[in-house]
Amino acid sequence: MIVDFTVENFRSIKEEQIFSMYAEKKTKHHAGNISYIESELGLLKTTAIYGSNASGKTNLILALDALKYLAIESGDLKDGDEIESYEPYKLSKSTIDAPTNFEIEFYVKKIRYIYQVTFNSHNIIFEKLDVFKTSKPSNIFTRNSPVDWKSVKFGDSYKGGKKQFAFFANNTYMSKAGNSPESPELMRDVYNYLRKDLIIFLTDRSVALFDWEKNAGYKDVVNAFLSKADLGISNFDFVKRDIPGDLEFPESIPPEIKERFIREFSKKEVFFHQSDFGELVEFDKDLESRGTNKLFQLVPFFTMVLSQGASLFIDEIEASLHPHLAELVIKLFNDPTVNIHNAQLIFTTHDMSLMSQDVLRKDQVYLSNKTPENGTQYLCLESFDNSLKDSSPFAKWYNEGRLGGIPEINYKGISDSLKEVLRSA
Repeated sequence: MIVDFTVENFRSIKEEQIFSMYAEKKTKHHAGNISYIESELGLLKTTAIYGSNASGKTNLILALDALKYLAIESGDLKDGDEIESYEPYKLSKSTIDAPTNFEIEFYVKKIRYIYQVTFNSHNIIFEKLDVFKTSKPSNIFTRNSPVDWKSVKFGDSYKGGKKQFAFFANNTYMSKAGNSPESPELMRDVYNYLRKDLIIFLTDRSVALFDWEKNAGYKDVVNAFLSKADLGISNFDFVKRDIPGDLEFPESIPPEIKERFIREFSKKEVFFHQSDFGELVEFDKDLESRGTNKLFQLVPFFTMVLSQGASLFIDEIEASLHPHLAELVIKLFNDPTVNIHNAQLIFTTHDMSLMSQDVLRKDQVYLSNKTPENGTQYLCLESFDNSLKDSSPFAKWYNEGRLGGIPEINYKGISDSLKEVLRSA
């Protein structure tokens, strides 16, 4: 589970911003929305991020995506390659060439870690991993040089396995050591957590969960969603589809990819609707609505996230789900009888119906706001004064501008320019 994520000098984020999943100490209000890996530290299961267009909501998720790239994939960069995830704040002389800094605090196997990386376009300037054995962090490794891989310092918590791994200036130590069977188990645990349990779902990406129907119970869950979400569908099934005999693959495609493609292509989904004459009528997937197909694609994905105890970041959740279904998914993540593996759902949205005190606590709602002076800032509703209660109408106050985070639209300026064009047309 994520405790918090710190970002500085990335895209529209100029100053250090801390996005926290720490639950404030008011356990009476939606107490089930909180997980406890350690008794003294409650962590939120879901969080919503609101804000106007171009306020920087998505940039928080892109920052996490960049951190994940650095920790997992930067080890593949060749000597001298540019670090493409370096995207500093460009509207200030103080930041345009300054390093970007990320820091994430999280749990793996009930152990709390902090990973930090500071970098620019070609160099990993600083990198550190700490572990909490007591109330204070203990160092695992610290890197202070982009190029001197022999100068990496190791704390007492780095035990067993190989320590020194050669790297270029643009490779993180994590990407090299975490992906080696020679490193100690704790390094591989952290690496695999960042690789598999931080899941980023951006609007331009699709979900592909192959062979999900082979997982026990997944098909039952999908059928429950389809039949009980008022879609008019009784159930679904897979039927065999013939593969064209002249189907050819490029020689460069690995055999396992070829087999996976054939396996997926040889089956198709059909949906059954109840007719008024008492029989189930089969419909091809292409005859169902786009929303139904999207839901069919996402339900196995959400089930996997919940079963894996992963942290899922979704950009613009309303682009994937109808508001009522989005609320249903949020409730499932918040439900302690369902979310037994401490999965997390963090999402950006414009949908005001989800900003409800009946679904979320104050500390589960963030507002993003961007100014020319300070860049993007993220403000949790919990930080507002005492006039904002847990029972306050969050959405109503937000729409009225009492909480900020909404666009300031100059209607007269826009309409005047449009009038000028239309008069001269």
